[in-house]
Amino acid sequence: MGLALTPAQTGKFLTYLELLQRWGSKINLTASLDPQTLIDRHFCDSLALWTATAPATDDSLLDVGAGAGFPGVPLKIFAPSISLTLLEPRQKRAAFLQVLVAELGLTASRVATARLADLSTSEPHTWIVARGVGRLVQFVDQAVPHLISSGTIALYLSERQSTDELRRRNDVHATEHDYRLPFSQIERRLLLLRRT
Repeated sequence: MGLALTPAQTGKFLTYLELLQRWGSKINLTASLDPQTLIDRHFCDSLALWTATAPATDDSLLDVGAGAGFPGVPLKIFAPSISLTLLEPRQKRAAFLQVLVAELGLTASRVATARLADLSTSEPHTWIVARGVGRLVQFVDQAVPHLISSGTIALYLSERQSTDELRRRNDVHATEHDYRLPFSQIERRLLLLRRT
């Protein structure tokens, strides 16, 4: 995908993989615990944002519905200077995320056990990221108030999700990036909605 990892970053991804496999046998984190699938469909897919754009060192990122930490944790591993908030309403997954943040030594990172609608807008973010969003318009309506004035929402989309309604909005400017996962060659889309 064009991103080069340092040995320290590679080590963090290997630890992450191990934790996913250990915890995944106890709680439902991902559909598959196969290492190649996890690397391709989760780690590489998550990093697509940094292939489309580059983070600034003082950026803050909010991962909504973080689940097993995708895409927020891979993005943080690759760009360790950003601050990260993992928003996950389910207690068991939030507990996994707490352990993950500690084991990986992710500084300027926190886990919030809440839903986006319940989160205060007093600390706006540079980036809001999400995968597997069903109701895109409703999600964007809730997310925009949590962005700084020039912030961006990054939505990882399936091929069948329509973005027409989002492209007609006046409060965001939409750009789309198509990419292919390196091992499976599955085609993916990333929709960036920059607040205007």
